[in-house]
Amino acid sequence: MDTLGVQVVLRSVKVGQDSREAGCFVAFKSKDVESFNSKKLPFKSAKAVSIQVLSPNKFLILDSVGDLHLLLLSSPVLGSEVLCHMKHLTLTMKVQKLAVLPDISTRPQTVWISDGHYTVHAMVVSDMDTSGIESDMKDNEEKLVQTSVIQAIFAGEKVQDIIPFAADAVLILGQGRCDDPETSQHSLSEAP
Repeated sequence: MDTLGVQVVLRSVKVGQDSREAGCFVAFKSKDVESFNSKKLPFKSAKAVSIQVLSPNKFLILDSVGDLHLLLLSSPVLGSEVLCHMKHLTLTMKVQKLAVLPDISTRPQTVWISDGHYTVHAMVVSDMDTSGIESDMKDNEEKLVQTSVIQAIFAGEKVQDIIPFAADAVLILGQGRCDDPETSQHSLSEAP
């Protein structure tokens, strides 16, 4: 268990009898959250609602609570000897929509996030070395993940979906009706 109370459990599953492919299941759960008045809020189990690939051994996970987690694997090849480490990304908003361009060759990676209301943020996640996962787990120290918001887009309608076209371009689908051009907003935004 790391300093943020996230417990990582690794389970490998054989896909087929003759197959050399394997699956990996990682469970995450947080401790009870306390408010500023020191009242305990009821614990809800978070479930992954979106998993985006950042590299062969780095994944960004959006959970049902609206938090982002970075899953780091010691090796891109799954098996019983793979170590993993999950880090919670600290954000000031609850994320509802997550989009990453599926191009793992670009460094650093641009991640598009939205709170489901009227904003979309372009966030850069720095490239992290995953070779030290074993020592990180032994030391039980949380290293900060470098993230920075490089752009904020304000929409005139609630954001329904975001689709990345390039590292610096995203399609934003608004809530308006498609048959009424007055209330429908579809825009392509590019980062500077």
